[in-house]
Amino acid sequence: MPIYKSEEYGAVLDRIKAEIKKQNKQLGPVLPEKEIRAFEQKHQITLPEGYRRFLLEVGDGGCMFDTFQFLPLMAERNVENYAEPFRYKEYWVDWDELEDGEEPPLGNPFVSGTLELIDIGCGQTFELVITGPCRGEVWHFCELGVQPCCQRQDFLGWFERWLTDGDDVDYFAEFPYPEDGR
Repeated sequence: MPIYKSEEYGAVLDRIKAEIKKQNKQLGPVLPEKEIRAFEQKHQITLPEGYRRFLLEVGDGGCMFDTFQFLPLMAERNVENYAEPFRYKEYWVDWDELEDGEEPPLGNPFVSGTLELIDIGCGQTFELVITGPCRGEVWHFCELGVQPCCQRQDFLGWFERWLTDGDDVDYFAEFPYPEDGR
């Protein structure tokens, strides 16, 4: 699934709603604009349009990946600053090369410019990038580093892919790792 353009959102959301109904998936209720705006104002951010429309038209939170929860917007998260720019443009997986106490390059990616969507255990999360040059994309975070899902997916593409492939989805099958395997 690609990064969709705003003019495609209506059709994508219609497909997502139809597939949710077909599969009898349960999501939380849609959010009113007022709640979304309050969240954005509190954290001094504007959520990516595809995710915003999902919250307004489809639902907020629910069960994904067996029993793991797709977090509702208002869920408690360990975040220092949503508004700080997410600084990565490409994957970064060199945690083992850091000295004790050394921060990863360009700041700690776990606390800047992302919104956790789901924690799948073992220190792995999927995060929506809400600031910076990759705004709107969903990235995978783990103790080894960070990387975009597949070949760049926005929230709607990420969610639609899960609906299509279910809990066996492989978000990394198409990821273009360099020749050295990192």
